[in-house]
Amino acid sequence: MNLKNDMITLSSLVKRSLKVFLKDRMTVFFSLLAPIIILVLYILFLGDIQVTSIKSQFDSFGVSVDDKLIGAFVDSWMLSGVMAVSCITVSFSVNTVMVHDRENGIINDMIASPIRKYLINFSYIVANFVITSVICFAILVIAFVYIAISGWYISVGEVFGIIGTTLLSILCASLFSVFITKFFKTEAALGGFIGILSAAIGFLCGAYMPISMFPKAIQYFVLIIPGTYSAGIFKTLFMSGALDELVNEVGYEQLKDGLIKDFSIELDFFGKDIGAGVMLGILTAFTALFLIVTVISAFMKKKATHFPVKTGKTRKL
Repeated sequence: MNLKNDMITLSSLVKRSLKVFLKDRMTVFFSLLAPIIILVLYILFLGDIQVTSIKSQFDSFGVSVDDKLIGAFVDSWMLSGVMAVSCITVSFSVNTVMVHDRENGIINDMIASPIRKYLINFSYIVANFVITSVICFAILVIAFVYIAISGWYISVGEVFGIIGTTLLSILCASLFSVFITKFFKTEAALGGFIGILSAAIGFLCGAYMPISMFPKAIQYFVLIIPGTYSAGIFKTLFMSGALDELVNEVGYEQLKDGLIKDFSIELDFFGKDIGAGVMLGILTAFTALFLIVTVISAFMKKKATHFPVKTGKTRKL
């Protein structure tokens, strides 16, 4: 009976968080707009730079390759980065609901009510996962449409792999972002952090430029960031078909290893190259770790924390 009541309470709290987030249409709009802006920047500027760079390498070998095929390869790398970054940045943006509750004292009302504390914590995670999933899958649909136009080299199995990787990346990001956001007391502070994060995470997880271009110290530092492994898996799934087609057309199998290294499809894990299988295991381990930390923190007994309530406003649950 208690379990049933807890599930009903959790469902109600999640629905409330969803309604609060969706009510702020500008937040929803900008959460979706940020990844699209990255995609547009790639298409208008960075994509052509990468295509020119690869074409010049092939020209140096005296090999002529179809520009459309090179473009499809670069687009696959670009979209894998967009998906990896989106899972993280959107997840943090969704947490404005949690900070809003803390800043306006609504969390005090929840804690003072008969609602179990761990249900409040888990409701934010579930709501974050749901909203982030909806936005990220909308972006994924856009990515699939774009890559279908530029050149489709993804198998059915890889499509399902991309979907699974998206869900795992979102779950990992949701657990991590909700835990980190607990340390923010105002929406302004969270907004500033998200701005810094959005600018930095694309570089740190190898979305804006390959990790192989970084100094060794930075290459090893990014290995502690879950998004690095998420981006690596996305690259393998998005790029493998286009890479094989590119190598077959060129006729030089040895170029494949060079492209894999140049675009960080495999990662240098402290001196050893690792592929998507190992990266999936590491990303799963990160997710399990964040889940354990979340469960422990949710059930820990802490002294009551009283957050200041803004005056002159009517608080609504």
